[in-house]
Amino acid sequence: MSTGIVTFTEQQANALIHDEWDGTGPVRLDQTVPLAELLASSVVPNARMLMAELEGAGAKLTAKGNLNRKLVVSLVDRFQWVDYDPARIWGMNKVVNEPDFTPLHYLHIVLKLGGLARTEKGFLKLTKKGKAMLADDAAGTLQVHLFRTTYTRFNPAYLDRNGLEEFFGWQMSLILYLIGQFADDWRPADALMRSVTLPSEEALKSEMPDRPVWAFESRVLRYLRWFGLMERKEAAANDDWRQPKLYRKTPLYDRMLTFVL
Repeated sequence: MSTGIVTFTEQQANALIHDEWDGTGPVRLDQTVPLAELLASSVVPNARMLMAELEGAGAKLTAKGNLNRKLVVSLVDRFQWVDYDPARIWGMNKVVNEPDFTPLHYLHIVLKLGGLARTEKGFLKLTKKGKAMLADDAAGTLQVHLFRTTYTRFNPAYLDRNGLEEFFGWQMSLILYLIGQFADDWRPADALMRSVTLPSEEALKSEMPDRPVWAFESRVLRYLRWFGLMERKEAAANDDWRQPKLYRKTPLYDRMLTFVL
């Protein structure tokens, strides 16, 4: 099997596609990255902030199971999350509930899916496992755990409402391996997608050619940026706004992700 200039044996390709992310397959996730190297990411610092709010008595939930508005408002103004400016959020919403603030909604879901938080008598509380991962020296473990949860238990398509079936999840290990090979330099999303993904029937049948690229940005690149593993820039200063954004991996990518083939 050949993808771009990278050639795999059938055994290697199968190992990547069927990787369970349990440490026995090709993808190895380094849990020893210190907190200082994760402060530039969005997920770990803000997850720790939310988890601190859940310690002790926990955070009261609404009748629909969302975090209460008082806490949401507090976190909107305190979170530092790529692409989410508090002023813009307040400019679009007179009242901000949890589903209106995507980063918080995402963290609520993955903390529960990852067994770090649980609902108990109308409150969201940290579990024993969650309390252990709140320690400063557990930041690398928290990063890996939430990253693994995002791509093995969470549906990355949930937040984008693109309309396409999810067709990246089953090949995520392959995608990550190939990003490691091809994303040292800045590349537009469409070129990067062609370099690191296998064609899917859903993408090929799409009546809108840009929709699969949009899905790739929202379901793969967005989360990699949130975890501090990819960065994005405009094509060039003062260029036409319709020009595609450019992406490349960060130093943290190779620090956190290694592959054994």
